Amino acid sequence: MSEHPRIMYPRIKLSLLHKLINLTMKRLFIAYGYDITREQEVILRELRQQDGVNQVDLSARTGQDRNNLSRTLDILESKKLVARDVCSSDKRNSLVYITDRGRLLHEEAYKAVNEYRQVLFRGFSQEEVDTFAAMVRRLSANLTSFNEDFSKPTAPNKNT
Repeated sequence: MSEHPRIMYPRIKLSLLHKLINLTMKRLFIAYGYDITREQEVILRELRQQDGVNQVDLSARTGQDRNNLSRTLDILESKKLVARDVCSSDKRNSLVYITDRGRLLHEEAYKAVNEYRQVLFRGFSQEEVDTFAAMVRRLSANLTSFNEDFSKPTAPNKNT
């Protein structure tokens, strides 16, 4: 059976890939016995690399908007995987820390992440993986640049 013509568009393919990534990670975390989502894993990974990160910076580093990040941090905090140190002068500004429990869980859950990578890149050479990573970086840079320019007061008129 051939694909529907619209499914061939790169934007649609990327959207489907994103959904498959989330589904695969969810299934692997469940199979390994971890009550964690891909978004939660990304936060724990970032905090393992650099602990005590400002919530705004963590949002940028994980690619999660601030509202979604705040909800995800609430969940991680309720599981005692992270702790927040709220700034007394600005309640919206807080530093996020991974707990010992969070560090241990992420260390173990990373086995599922490694299996995901093996599944995702099965049949690819290292050169192909490197090329793909470079292309994703370039695509991201293009979109980041556009969005930074677009949000400036002198952004092009969207109606022209």
